[in-house]
Amino acid sequence: MQKIASHKKKQNSDSEFIETDFGERTISQQNFSRIIAIPRQALANCGIEQKSKVNVTLVQSNNERFIKISPIGRGDKDE
Repeated sequence: MQKIASHKKKQNSDSEFIETDFGERTISQQNFSRIIAIPRQALANCGIEQKSKVNVTLVQSNNERFIKISPIGRGDKDE
């Protein structure tokens, strides 16, 4: 596991964002699902706790495709 996260600044025409690389991840298989382990620190930086829920979307723009994971229900402690 790679411990050093590199920071890249990418500028988009609409906004500027910081991309943090958490290294390569292995895709495991469990029944008919695929599983990717996400570093605890990456989730903590997004405010995602152990019993939080996330929204997973596939983003396709020009020749670029990536998976976007966004926290949902932030601030809701009842879930």
